[in-house]
Amino acid sequence: MQNRIPTNLITGFLGSGKTTAIKHLIGLKPSHEKWVVIVNEFGQVGVDEMAYESQGDITLAPLSGGCVCCQLSGELHKSLSQLLEADHFDRLLIEPTGMGHPAGILDTLRKPHFSERLDLRATLCILDPRQLDDPMLGFNETFRDQINLADILVGNKSDLLDVDQIERFKSFATSLFPPKLSTHITQFGQLKIEWLDAIQEGIVSATAAHSSHAHKHDHEHNHKHHPHDHKHNHEHAASPQPCAPIRKTSSGLGKHSCGWIFHPDDIFPFDELEALIQSIQGVDRLKGAFRLGAPWVFFNRVGDEIHYDAIAYRRDSRMEIISSEPLDWDAIETELVALTQIGLNSPYRGL
Repeated sequence: MQNRIPTNLITGFLGSGKTTAIKHLIGLKPSHEKWVVIVNEFGQVGVDEMAYESQGDITLAPLSGGCVCCQLSGELHKSLSQLLEADHFDRLLIEPTGMGHPAGILDTLRKPHFSERLDLRATLCILDPRQLDDPMLGFNETFRDQINLADILVGNKSDLLDVDQIERFKSFATSLFPPKLSTHITQFGQLKIEWLDAIQEGIVSATAAHSSHAHKHDHEHNHKHHPHDHKHNHEHAASPQPCAPIRKTSSGLGKHSCGWIFHPDDIFPFDELEALIQSIQGVDRLKGAFRLGAPWVFFNRVGDEIHYDAIAYRRDSRMEIISSEPLDWDAIETELVALTQIGLNSPYRGL
């Protein structure tokens, strides 16, 4: 079987600096590797692709005149098929239009026809932190989806930011759930090439997982506390397997938490999942992102109130519970795993 081709989605709203960032990555490309870049432009005349003309050592595949998430989804399928039938290449980068909903692209890449050939690695979102100052963008579904979908969030154009804008970006990034593998501040789109491989074969690398925890810990626990005030039980070396999640627990400040991370292939049935989330007793807060098949959903429970909505996030299913007393984590895990087994028969599996 051929080695699968590392594939990355580089998203970002209009004006965030995606093209500059991708050009920087191309400049870091190992000289012996062949890269393909699919550039999607909403307009008809293909201006963005001109920015890559000086990058002579890549193959450019432009898709203009709409969004590959919707109007051009068929063209994306056709273009990918043609590329995979042609000469071998070592990495695929996809730059969607800044106005596109990128979740549909990932759903396409996960279809059996492509997942057998493409290794979907980290998705990066390039964000101009000044965009967080625009209250209207907070209501923009595409803007939210691009951020939610990303494994790594990059605050670009730091040379144009003041201290308050940088701190707002850091606070915003820390508040996101599911959490990012890492968040960074940079300028001129200066990404690091190793960020592309923070996820390999659908699994978060041990280095990235450790960086994610360290980043979250630095932001959330930068206050001084007694070493016994906050206890963690994290299995850094473990990776989830199908129907076998990893579990992480923590306690401190009078609260207890338990979180589960599931394998990307695990699928949950909505009705049974909603019933389980509603039935758990003693919950102060519950948050979870779940793959239902083609759709993904975010659950948010505070006390006995439950809200859910579609989410663009696509990395893995995960859930976290915070409670005043330790709950029967084993029993909850058993019920969750039973649902993934039900999900094996989901009509959405493989879509």
